[in-house]
Amino acid sequence: MNHALLAACVGLLLTGCSTYQAVTPVDRLDPTDPVVAFQLPAGGGPLGNYGAHGTLLCVVVNPVSGNDFVEDFLSSLRRRNFDVKVLQAQTSIAACPMVALYTARSAWYWNTYLNNADITVFLNGDRVGKAIYNANRSAGGLNLSNFVQPSSKLDELVEQLFPGMLPPPPPADTAPAPAA
Repeated sequence: MNHALLAACVGLLLTGCSTYQAVTPVDRLDPTDPVVAFQLPAGGGPLGNYGAHGTLLCVVVNPVSGNDFVEDFLSSLRRRNFDVKVLQAQTSIAACPMVALYTARSAWYWNTYLNNADITVFLNGDRVGKAIYNANRSAGGLNLSNFVQPSSKLDELVEQLFPGMLPPPPPADTAPAPAA
């Protein structure tokens, strides 16, 4: 009985700790679409033929919220083989075929952490994906989200927004170990 009560209390405490995170992933680009095919460079992107294949992704950073962790966000996109271009703050979403609007704020509680982020992706002017994260929308209780590294949280959001676009792992060394 005491174990069940303890488990229920811990469960209630942990559910009160959750942060708000919602992601609507972007569908994979269809290379047979003429507009998409026009964007894809021959032979893949700068890092090879995987992920986004060098697709141009223009990023518009919200100047009001500051540029918190923007380099971490851009780095995460580049690891997925996007050709990233940062545009002026008031640029239209029609400026590039694919545009990401990025807003993020930091906060401090013993260390700097990602307080909230909003990433909206547009393709040819239509919204095709969105990621929202808010560390302060927990239902109370113990909130440990301030101990998560901002770069890893942004990488998680980008992975959920553009699923399966990380580079393939390096091939395992199949050579036998030298005899001693």
